[in-house]
Amino acid sequence: MTKPQLYRDFIDRMADECRTGQGAVGPSRARSGIWNAEATTEQLENQHKINLLLKTLGSTQRETLAEMLAHAFQRGVFETLKALEDCDISPFQGGYEGSPYHDFIGRVDEPAWEWPDDE
Repeated sequence: MTKPQLYRDFIDRMADECRTGQGAVGPSRARSGIWNAEATTEQLENQHKINLLLKTLGSTQRETLAEMLAHAFQRGVFETLKALEDCDISPFQGGYEGSPYHDFIGRVDEPAWEWPDDE
């Protein structure tokens, strides 16, 4: 099976977003114990509430929360790739390892699954 470079680039971009981009922001904040240092009851009240919650958690609990946030972000990418395939949107009709979301899971996990040689 041959896929256009756009397919690989898109899957890799989504994997990078999970590991080091927007998908890593929430987990990093949870681990640090501060969601937003500027949040107060008057400004950004919802984020202030998250700060208060994080203060009550120990490091093990914050790590569990961070893992949950990372998984939720990955699941959003996974479901998006499923929808692209279900809607028959090119080039997401099928993947190297079954479906595009299978390829994504292989690329987001460390060590990343290697792309096959297109021939």
